[in-house]
Amino acid sequence: MDNILPAYNDPLFSILIIIILILIVALSSLVVGNYKEKKKKSSLKKFLSNFKKENTLLNIEDMPFEKALIKPLSLLAEAFKTQGEYQKSINLNLYLIDNIHNFFEKEKILEQLGETYLKGGFLKRSKLIYLEILHKHPRNKRALFYLGIVYELLHEFDKALEILTPLEILGEDTKKLQAHIELSKLLEKKSLPKADKVKKLTQLLQKQEYPYRRIMKALFSLNLETAWQNLDPNRIDTVLDILWFLPSLNLNFDIISRNKKLCAIYFAKGTLETEELSQKSNIFSIDTIIAAKIGGKDNIDLLFSYGCGKCKNHFPIGFTRCPKCYAIDSIQIKETLVQQQSQTGYSLL
Repeated sequence: MDNILPAYNDPLFSILIIIILILIVALSSLVVGNYKEKKKKSSLKKFLSNFKKENTLLNIEDMPFEKALIKPLSLLAEAFKTQGEYQKSINLNLYLIDNIHNFFEKEKILEQLGETYLKGGFLKRSKLIYLEILHKHPRNKRALFYLGIVYELLHEFDKALEILTPLEILGEDTKKLQAHIELSKLLEKKSLPKADKVKKLTQLLQKQEYPYRRIMKALFSLNLETAWQNLDPNRIDTVLDILWFLPSLNLNFDIISRNKKLCAIYFAKGTLETEELSQKSNIFSIDTIIAAKIGGKDNIDLLFSYGCGKCKNHFPIGFTRCPKCYAIDSIQIKETLVQQQSQTGYSLL
């Protein structure tokens, strides 16, 4: 035996001990790693078992799974989500998640599942999905961003603001997003007296990162006098629809009479009668209506639609976040000339 093992004072003995220790550590790490991975899989499987698959025309439960199916089924799920077939998209995503064992391989599919729940209006389910992703991958920017949107839609504004800190740490510029959430929180604060809310909104108008249109819309509904006094003549185009739909009783004719663009708008609408028929507003649709009036055609109205400056989609009603891409402060007003209807128009406020 003495011939097989080196003596304790032999340098080879120390090397042997080191090798044995390395093997023990490596074996322990492998066992612990496998245990943790198994525990993660079990935890995720238990978590996902709360989300039941609903009956749809897709029968994929008994379909044999192959890795080659991951990409085409992911694309199909994305297509279903785009078309509004949310339940089909959800079922496909759950099928893939059930059959993929590595978390980092299924992370993108979990993100897509969370977004599909969000699009379908299942906000609490979406929140749970994103929290589960962040539990395992705290630096996932996409999950953080969408979790903030979910908190905002649930009116949990303080939690939405907390999301900004990790986003900043990850290098994101969150100034506009913070302003958007803080303004939403202010507008939803029922306990704040009306006068205090108006005062705060007026102060926010001086800050560039806060959206002018949203503040002005809120002011027109809370305090007409303050709204008219703070109307910026250089940004009338951004609130044209709000001004157009204001009832005649809500108009401040003293301020309107001092601004040629406002005079042109309300002459085109038919609220004002003026002898200066040739005045221009530099708004194509308004000037077209004025030209038609001069020509004796009096039955032209405006129809408004709203575009997103980021994803270029169009919607029939206004928004604070784009319903398609969730961009903030991206609304673009589009007006179309139409024949005037006999029914009474209603204020946007």
